[in-house]
Formats: sequence, C-alpha cells, structure tokens
Amino acid sequence: MARRAARGKPFSGINKVVAEQGNKVSQKLLLNALRSGTLNLQNREMTCIPDDVYKLNDPELLKNVVGENDELKWWETEPIAKLYLCSNKISTITPAIAGLNSLTLLDLRDNALESLPEEISQLEVLVRLELSHNKLTTLPGSLGPALLHLSLNNNLISEIPPCIAKLQALQTLDIRENGLKSLGVLPASLQSLVADDNKISSLTLENHPSLTAVTAANNVLTHCRVGNMAKLKVLSVRVNKLESIEPILNCPELAEIMLGKNFLNSVDFVIPCSANLTLLDCSDNKVSALPETITSMSNLKRLDLTNNDLNSLPPQLGLMENLTSLAVDGNPLRAIRREIISKGTNAIKDYLKLKLAPEDVEQSGPTIPDIKPDEIMLQTKTLEVDKKSSVPDDLWDQALVCGIVRLSMQHCALSSIPEQAMNLRATLQELDLGSNNLHTLPAEIGKLTKLRKLNVINNNLKELPTEMSSLVALEDINLSQNKLDAIPECLYSLPLCNMILSNNQIGKVEPAKLIQMTSLVCLDLENNNIGRLPPELSLIPNLRTLLVMGNTFKIPRADVLARGSSEVLTWLKNKVPQP
Repeated sequence: MARRAARGKPFSGINKVVAEQGNKVSQKLLLNALRSGTLNLQNREMTCIPDDVYKLNDPELLKNVVGENDELKWWETEPIAKLYLCSNKISTITPAIAGLNSLTLLDLRDNALESLPEEISQLEVLVRLELSHNKLTTLPGSLGPALLHLSLNNNLISEIPPCIAKLQALQTLDIRENGLKSLGVLPASLQSLVADDNKISSLTLENHPSLTAVTAANNVLTHCRVGNMAKLKVLSVRVNKLESIEPILNCPELAEIMLGKNFLNSVDFVIPCSANLTLLDCSDNKVSALPETITSMSNLKRLDLTNNDLNSLPPQLGLMENLTSLAVDGNPLRAIRREIISKGTNAIKDYLKLKLAPEDVEQSGPTIPDIKPDEIMLQTKTLEVDKKSSVPDDLWDQALVCGIVRLSMQHCALSSIPEQAMNLRATLQELDLGSNNLHTLPAEIGKLTKLRKLNVINNNLKELPTEMSSLVALEDINLSQNKLDAIPECLYSLPLCNMILSNNQIGKVEPAKLIQMTSLVCLDLENNNIGRLPPELSLIPNLRTLLVMGNTFKIPRADVLARGSSEVLTWLKNKVPQP
C-alpha cells in the first residue's frame, strides 16, 4: 500500500483551478478519467489544454492521487486512452502531448489549431486522430506509426503533407474542403479516400491494392485515370469538369460509379470494369449514345442518365433483368413517348423489348433443361470433349444444368464455335479451343462476359472480332500459332494479365497502346516478323515477362535476349529517349 501523503484537500496536487486563460478541469472529471481511461472536455470554451491533462499519465501524479484520495485505488486507474477536446478554441498543442503516449483516440475537431508539435509522433498507439475544422496548413514531419484513421477536412492544406505517405497502417483519410490541388503520394494501406470539395484538377490512382472507396466530387477535374485496384468498390467524381475518362481497367470489384454533373459524351470507359457494377450515375452530362455492350453489365440495378443528349436507347436495355431503376428524363428521346417514360423503369424496359428482333430476345438466356445434374460435372464444373468430332446434346444440357465454368474442345477439327458453347455465357470462365481449324471467331463471343481465360492456340486466325472488347473479365489469352499480322485492336482495352502472341506474322508493335494495358504482366511475341523493338515497351506499367526471340530485329542482340526478360526490359528502358 502506498504511503498516505500529508493531510489536505483530496487531489490537492492536480485538483486546482487552471488559471491560464480561464481554463479549468474539475476534480470529478480528472478522477473519472483516471478510472475509465477517457476524458471528455468538448465544448468548454477552452483556449489551451490544461497542464493537468498533459500529466494524467505522470507516475508522480498517480502516486499523489492514490495517496491522497480514499475513493481511488491504484489498481482501479487506467492509462488515458481517449481524449475528447473538440468544439473549443484551442490554438496550440504543447510538446507535453508526448506524455499522453497511451492515447488511442485524440479528438481535436473544431478548434483554432494552426500547427501541431513534432512530439505528436510519439503517440505510438494512437489509431484515430480527428483534426477537422481547424486552421492547419500542414502537418509535422511524422505522425504516430499505428494511425488507422485521419480526419483533416475543413482546414487550409494545399498539398498532401509528406508524412501521410509514411503512415503504413493508415486505412481512412478524409481531406475534404481544403485547398488541395493534387493528391500526391498515398500509403499502400489506404482503404478509403475522401477528397471532395477541393481544387484537384487531375486524378490518377493506380496500383493501390487496398483502396475500396474513392470520392473526389466537387473539384475541378479535367483528367481521371483509375485502374489496377483489385478491391475498389466505389468511385465518385461527381460535379467536376470531365469531358472524358480513361478506360477503367482491372477493377473487378467496382460496384458503384458516380459521374453526375460533368461534361462526358460517352460511357464506353466503364465497359472494362462492368462485371460487378450495380450503380452507374451519369446524370447531367452530354452523353449522346450508349454502347450496345452496356448489356454486359449483368448486375446493374440502377442506371441514371437524366439530363443528357440521348436520342435513343439500345433496345437491349429491356433484357437487363437486374435493372430496377432506369432514369432517362431530360433527354431528347424521339422514339419513346413521354407517357411511357413517366410510367417508370418497367414500362420503358417493356417498350424496348418490343423493338428487339426475336433472335435478340433470346439473348436473355437459354432455357435450362429439367434434368438431374451429373454429379461429377456438377463437382468439377468442367466439360472436356477433346478430340471429339461431335458433342451429344445431352452433354450440352448437362453443361447448362451444372453451370460449368470450363469448356475444353481441343483437337476437335472445329471450323466454327458450336452455338451451344455460346449458351454457357452465364457461367463460362475458361474456354480452350486449341488445335482446331478456326479461321474466324464469331461476334457472339463478345457475349461471354464472364470469360477469364481463352486459348485458341494453333488455329488459322488472321483477325479477331471487335466484339471481343466486351470480354471485360478476360485475363489470359493464348493466340500462339495463328496468322495474325498485328496485335488485334480489341485486346488493348481488356484487363489482360497474360497475352501470348508467339508464332504469328506480327510485323510491328505499338507501345503507346500497350502502355495503356496496366494489368499486363506477360507479353509473348516470340517468332514473329518484328523488325524493330521499341524501347517504350519497357514503360508498360506492370510488365515482368517480355519474350521476343525469333524476330527479325537486330537490336538488342541475341546475347541480351538470352539473359532473360529482366535484362531485356532494363536494356530497353535505358534506350528510352529522355524528354
């Protein structure tokens, strides 16, 4: 038991009126703080933090408290974990803040802070720091390493402070309503970014593996490039000055896109990321036409196109089963009467269906046979009919019933893809058509919007249909041993990771287009007719494997090529013309 101090008023060491600028903390509040680990001093007209607050973790202070107060026992005390100081008039924080190194939450919202001391970085277990509605123009050189949540909205910050990039645990950053002109470097751990109501003119976000939500509404954006973010679910760039947006690539989880009140004349850039999209808000823009491939957004529930320049709607919209809200008011639609639009989504969809040809109506999906699923196929989700000249109808029926994800038809002497394969579009993810006699691929292949892998090695293809640009989930394609004389245009907009084009007749490559393929990891161009290898191929963002042996170019020499992709890419990078 600690020795009792000399008699006097309990808490005499800390229970005093703080005279400085009229601030004070009552004995009751301090006692409760030491018991609970939480001190709430919000909305008290304080102009500074009282000294006794800074000393709440001081061992001498705790010793005095235990010795002088019969109501408080040492084993009942808690380190101060949460400190609420919001809605005061505090203008400075002293270096003594370092003494509160047990804080996990520090709430300084709605004060008059113009700066923070460097010592705030010593709060090593701080996970939430609330600094909104102050007068901060920058931050210290570093903040607590455990920080998860940082709120800086409504300050005077004109650029992202460098210390934010060092916060390797940071998950949420709210920097609304500052004077930001650019975002700068952000930590890889960031999950949510709120940057609305600033002066940002260009938004480039790529290769942020943890980001799930980005909002940059009400800025002055004229450029937007977003891609290669596997977890991104929400993107909002409403109320900006965007006339176009670069194709959104490799964002497979993207579910909500808000683009209202810009100057966009097309929504084609959305198609590559449309597989899981449920909400697309493109209201108050200048969109004059919708691509027919918009129907690849099979999960879309809400489509807002109010106040645009649309003269017509694709009839295929009527087949989108999940679409429950279609807003088209404020467009110069000529073919749809006003009374139909006023009746709402179902009336519009019913009208559009009437405009479809019978064969188009069948796109809604084949009838699923009422048969017992084959147990093996149901388990493997695979149909392999390699080296078969024909496939029995009952096998195709089983493929439909079992919802197969992989179909292999190698060495089948196919001159065309069976229609039954197209009927598997609702589930098919892998299609292997290697070693057949295909001279063309049908336009209908663009309906296989779930397809991730396509193998057509060893055929006679000279080109690919443009409809393949609708294969928004395609990651791997093998076109080796065909008769292509150029890289097909439809491939550039796809989120491909692996593109195999060896043993063709390709004469040149266009690096400017390949650089846009931000997901591309492997590019195989071996045994073609390429006469010059552009150094700019080294600028493809995520390219790791580049295979180019067996072409007609002389530079780089064979000894460089023999060292492997890493050496080739380094050699090419050193040859890129400097600006």
